[in-house]
Amino acid sequence: MFLLFSLACMHSQAVWESAPRPSVEAPLAKVSVVASDKRCQDFANALAIEFSMRSGIEVVPQAPTRLLLNLCRVELSTEIDVTQTYTSGASSLMEQRDQAVRGHGMAVMTIEVDGQPLGMINSESKRVRMIREGDPSHLHKRSYIRDRVVGDIADDLAQQLAPLPQVVRRRWYRNPEPGTARSLHNQAVDAERSGDLATAVRLAAEAVNASRTPQSVSYLKELEARHSGTRFVEKDSSVID
Repeated sequence: MFLLFSLACMHSQAVWESAPRPSVEAPLAKVSVVASDKRCQDFANALAIEFSMRSGIEVVPQAPTRLLLNLCRVELSTEIDVTQTYTSGASSLMEQRDQAVRGHGMAVMTIEVDGQPLGMINSESKRVRMIREGDPSHLHKRSYIRDRVVGDIADDLAQQLAPLPQVVRRRWYRNPEPGTARSLHNQAVDAERSGDLATAVRLAAEAVNASRTPQSVSYLKELEARHSGTRFVEKDSSVID
C-alpha cells in the first residue's frame, strides 16, 4: 500500500491558461461566411453559428471580412467486427457482429479582406462509433457521426481564427534527477508554457530518447503538431450503444 501511495505522489500537474495567437491575423468585427458549393454549406452554417456565439464578432452578409469554405468533404464508412465465443463446455460457437461507423472530414477556409485573399487555414476530424448488429437506429447514428465531424471542424476553424483562452494541463514530475527523462519532460513543459515551442519540441524529443513511453511519445507528437501548425481533431466515441 505504501508503495502504491508513493508512486501516486511522484507526479502532479502543471496547469495554466494559454491564449494562442490566431493562425491568420484578420479584422473580425464583422464577417460573412460563404460556402463555395453545396458540399460546404453545412460547414458554413456550423461556422457561422460558432462565430455568432463569440463576443465581438458579428456575422452579416457583405461584411469586409469574407470567410470562404472550400474543398469540403465528409466520408462515412461501416466496418464489421466479428467476435466468436464458445459457450460453456465449448460445445457450441456463438458469433457476435458489431459495426464500427467511421467518419472522416476536412475543409479549407480562405480569409479575404475587402476582396483580397489574406490567408488560408484548414482542419480535419474523424470520429468512430460502435453499433450492435441489428440496431434499428443505424442510419441515425451515421447522421450523428457526420454532424459531429462537421461540428468538430467548424469549432477548430473558429478557434484557429479567433482563439479562445484554453486551460493546458501537463504532467509534472516532482524532484526528478537532473538529466533524466522526467527532468527533460519538466523542462519541455516550462518551455511550452513560456511559448518557446521549438525548445519544447527539442527537450521532449530528448525525453523520448532517454525513456520512451506512450505518454512521452504522445506529448512529443502534440508539441510537434502545434509547432508545425498541423491541425487534426480526433474524437473517439467507440463505446457501443
